[in-house]
Amino acid sequence: MTAAPTRRGRAVALGVPARWAILLAATAVAFHSTVLRIVDEARAGAGSGFVLVIPVFAAFAAWGLTRRRRDELPIHDRQTDRIVGAAVLAVAVAVRALLTPRYRDQYVIMHLDVLAVWLFLLGGCIVLFGLRGTSRYWPVWLVLLFTSPLALRLVVAAVGGSRFAAAATVTVLAAVCIGIACGRTPRRGLAAATATVLLGWTAAAVHLTLWPGARIVVLQIVPTVLAAAVVGAVFLTITRDVPRQARTCPVGPRDAAGALLLVLPLALVLAILPLPGRTGTPLAPGPAPATGAGLTVPSGWHQTATIAYDWQRRFYGRTATLHRQMLRATEPNPAWDELSRPRSVAVQTLTVGTPALFHVYPVETGFDLSRARIGTKRTVDLGHDVEAQYFTVADDELLLTWSLLSFTWSRGTGAQRVTLLTVDNHEHDAVFPEAKPNMASDLGRLLTVFLRGGNALADTESEDKDMDLLTTLGRELVAGQW
Repeated sequence: MTAAPTRRGRAVALGVPARWAILLAATAVAFHSTVLRIVDEARAGAGSGFVLVIPVFAAFAAWGLTRRRRDELPIHDRQTDRIVGAAVLAVAVAVRALLTPRYRDQYVIMHLDVLAVWLFLLGGCIVLFGLRGTSRYWPVWLVLLFTSPLALRLVVAAVGGSRFAAAATVTVLAAVCIGIACGRTPRRGLAAATATVLLGWTAAAVHLTLWPGARIVVLQIVPTVLAAAVVGAVFLTITRDVPRQARTCPVGPRDAAGALLLVLPLALVLAILPLPGRTGTPLAPGPAPATGAGLTVPSGWHQTATIAYDWQRRFYGRTATLHRQMLRATEPNPAWDELSRPRSVAVQTLTVGTPALFHVYPVETGFDLSRARIGTKRTVDLGHDVEAQYFTVADDELLLTWSLLSFTWSRGTGAQRVTLLTVDNHEHDAVFPEAKPNMASDLGRLLTVFLRGGNALADTESEDKDMDLLTTLGRELVAGQW
């Protein structure tokens, strides 16, 4: 007499809403450290906060697809669901546990753990709701896949890197979700997406006009949410529901309970995995802001040339500046050159308004390292509580070895990254590596690490021949700015 009520109770307990609640809770537990890190980055101005907003629009798009779902063949293979779902969950664990630590230096710009979140949620849906049911929402999964900090930064840099470009890009992602949710017909979906874009871009422009100093996370979220809410409400008001038959999930409560025995332990394992620590040098308190471009040249050195760049605005903001000063020693030092030739050093000064961007774009992203091997990084004390990072680069394309010393400090309301470069060619006409962004080379290096491991791009036989030279000049530069 009690068997039937018990089965009905289990069916209710593991219904579709309950499964969604458990899956979302498991995802939140598994990737809570990722969420907290993104919140910290958003507060610091790194521009990653949109990652937490787009999933809300994606959920709205999924609800819109559910409202107009059509009849489909009742063909379901639970064995295939288990195999595919378990494989996707295994890939999610591998991305989070193995790939994410490999890209420690590029963690903020790539956020591979966000990709792991997408994979974990996808795999959980497959085992809890079936492969066919999950695949019906492929437009939503595609939008979530492209909700990547790396993809967004590439697009923003390609369209100019302005604050408006950062807000406009997020608005386009939200507009795609609104178009999917309201697109009962292709024309209606296109109209909803277009209206969201126009309203969102207008709101962003007004926001920038009224509050030009607004934080980037506010600029990305407020106009986007406003446009999506207004357009979504209007289109839902004028759209009539299409009559449809009630559906039941083909995955029964017993199968769902067995799937949870796979999802929940994996969530606990992912929850205890640590995220990569912060890389680079700490931001030291620096001297007062400089009155001119570049740094004050210390005694014993003279300036031979200067170069001003403009590409940095696309990555570090419209107010960022980048200058290179070519310095040459007044007197030769036999310890720095066997032929007693005065050594030349390139000094680059990157000034930005948001220090958090130094973690987004490490010093290596400012050079073409597509065919280069990086030596072991060492920490150097330059005095005045300033720590620098020193390493060598063996460029197999230019057949050149160069050394790099870099440190960051705050100056007034902004911050600076100072980079010192030397090359193994000590002639006065020696070619120095050019300062230029090359995201293609960075992606190529990341793919190489993925396929061959980190040792493929490591120079295990590097010689720190110019460490004394760069340390000496670095200390003189630091002391000279006070």
